[in-house]
Amino acid sequence: MSFIGNDLARRYIRKLPKRNKQAMKKIFPKANPNAHSLLQKMLVFNPEKRYTVKNCLEHPYFEKLFVDINLADNECPDPFDWAWDNFEPTKDKL
Repeated sequence: MSFIGNDLARRYIRKLPKRNKQAMKKIFPKANPNAHSLLQKMLVFNPEKRYTVKNCLEHPYFEKLFVDINLADNECPDPFDWAWDNFEPTKDKL
């Protein structure tokens, strides 16, 4: 858990009950095996070992969606503008 920089967060996680890894096939028995594989790689606790968006898009589950993940038109030319989210979430607004 060295990737967790906050001592309080690390202590909290250590106090949680131990859980065994669950097989995606058992949780989603009717899902595509590629979906099982992708979910398993996306749901890794350590963010350094977890699949990135690029890894996910290159996974066989999405093979029919993209011809080439490296094509320039697959990338957004401008960063996403989160300005719409800059407000004070008061009770009336919510």
